[in-house]
Amino acid sequence: MRGAVRERVVLAPYMHLRIGGPADWFLEPYAEEDVALAVRACRERDVPLRVLGGGSNVVIADEGVRGALLHLPSLNRIQRDGNRITAGAGVTLPSLLRAAKEAGLAGLEKLTGIPAMVGGAVAMNAGTRDGETFEHLVSLTLVDRDGNVVVHGRDRFRACYRDGGLDDAIVVQATFELTPDDRQAIAARFSASLKQRNASQPVSMRSVGCVFRNPAGDAAGRLIEAAGCKNLRIGGIEVSPVHANYFVNDGCGSAAEFVALMGEVRARVRKTFGVELAPEVKFWGF
Repeated sequence: MRGAVRERVVLAPYMHLRIGGPADWFLEPYAEEDVALAVRACRERDVPLRVLGGGSNVVIADEGVRGALLHLPSLNRIQRDGNRITAGAGVTLPSLLRAAKEAGLAGLEKLTGIPAMVGGAVAMNAGTRDGETFEHLVSLTLVDRDGNVVVHGRDRFRACYRDGGLDDAIVVQATFELTPDDRQAIAARFSASLKQRNASQPVSMRSVGCVFRNPAGDAAGRLIEAAGCKNLRIGGIEVSPVHANYFVNDGCGSAAEFVALMGEVRARVRKTFGVELAPEVKFWGF
């Protein structure tokens, strides 16, 4: 496999939360065919395989994770064809949004401020209150569970709230259909979305994004705050004073403390409102 293969790599520096123990194997394939080779090698050897994107929406155990982790920053090409933009899985969403703006193509501004790579954003159908990743998606290049590179249209998948419906397939490239618009108008919407996000969420602090899914017809952040959990702290992990559905790490927190704080918040919301909050964040190694 072309690319880096390393053992016992500590994952905390790759995570927005800055928490996480080592992975047994850390793989950074060079190109799509190398991703496919890595998948086949892990399958043949019965080695568990996960894909690490931008490091948000995941909490990694203090003891780390067994098996192999794929990290895809080398898949970072962006190409334009008319009103379509194709981006590799390792392209960051801010880079994709800037490229679309410079091309005078609108539609992706609704994803402003999401700290993700394209692959991860597609896999979890990342979004904001204004829209989701799948809205402008037209096709995906994937590596399936058998290590084959395949291309499918958007209609092949049943994306839903924070789930692209890809099963075990790995995104290596995504193509979006956008709408021509004035660059200044796109930039203005981009700036307005970023300003709103910065004012309402602790984007500059160590977090995983939203911790809990929004219950039907309500907001997890509202319930958590109303249950008296804002500023609640266990060790180095605190419920954000800016947005109660974000837990932030002061630099000394652990995964165990994060999980304990989740349990306390869920218990208080359950007692106050009779609502059982469901996690939006994923857990590896627990």
